[in-house]
Amino acid sequence: MNHHSHVDWGRVRRLLIVLPSWVGDAVMATPLLASLRRDERLRAARLLAYMRPGLDGLLDGCGLLDEMIVGRPSGLLGPWREGRRLRAMGFDAAILLPNSWRVAATVRAAGVPIRIGYRRSGRGPLLSHGLPCPSPGGWKEPISAIDYYLALGRTLGIDASDRRMLLRASEAQRRAAEELLEKAGIEPGVAFAVLNPGASKAEKRWPADRFAALADHLAARGLKVLINASPGERPLVQSVVLMTQSDPVNLAALGISLGSLKAILPRARLLVTNDTGTRHIASASANAIEDEQCDRPRVAIISIFGPTDPRWAAIADPRERLIVASDGRIESVAIEQVAAACDEALAKAP
Repeated sequence: MNHHSHVDWGRVRRLLIVLPSWVGDAVMATPLLASLRRDERLRAARLLAYMRPGLDGLLDGCGLLDEMIVGRPSGLLGPWREGRRLRAMGFDAAILLPNSWRVAATVRAAGVPIRIGYRRSGRGPLLSHGLPCPSPGGWKEPISAIDYYLALGRTLGIDASDRRMLLRASEAQRRAAEELLEKAGIEPGVAFAVLNPGASKAEKRWPADRFAALADHLAARGLKVLINASPGERPLVQSVVLMTQSDPVNLAALGISLGSLKAILPRARLLVTNDTGTRHIASASANAIEDEQCDRPRVAIISIFGPTDPRWAAIADPRERLIVASDGRIESVAIEQVAAACDEALAKAP
């Protein structure tokens, strides 16, 4: 096993980047992707990313990658089967962002000579460049995924100093967003808020009845309220809608996708979300618009955290305000606290 961090990037023509499977983590990988894209030594290289189905819509239009390969090494033979598929693509090097053994086995089976990743999950022997933990306190010390991935680049001599996340929408995704807003009754100039009651685990979800009460509160403040969710969270959105008096719009029923969400969130006045990838998408999409138009999107992000330490997902966006449950139980965050944070954000904005 080789622990040397030196890689002759000038000789790499086809670089594979294996992306994490969570939406938020994939967005937090964009600063590293941008660093690789900017590196002079990789100017002639093609950057290809291997990702789970669905993430291609998230990264489409961003201009950070030359190609996206969708797949998942699931099941007993998954790493061998996917490895054989990737082997045919002839990669010179691979950077593995997920910590899993299965991902390392897949890239090893693909015959990629330079395999770079953190030495975790007993996968050291499968890596050619197994890197140590970037946190002085070890693997359990909280570190933002942005910095975790950038540290991997820095160890390899990549200039990874810019930690701003960036997500751009493709032309097709912008059009889909326009159609969706039209269906939702949002005309140009109408101020709206997006609520995101879902999360990957039940304990990370602020109670649905409080999201419903917040929807009514924001509607009374003159905002049109849209409720977002992944396809699997449709029943949750439906339950929130049924508890309201103000008739919010169910985006899941209108066919929202990660792609159209990128174009909708920066236009919202307000996003209220649990600890999910939606907050990352809002921040990264607003950053991209700010870069392109020299215009600061006015979306305010209110993020509610329960059992998770926010340092693992820190994005340092001045648009964001965190509300963290003092006892780690998300249900202890009161509706009054979130409503007051929303009122404050709305009062500040132009």
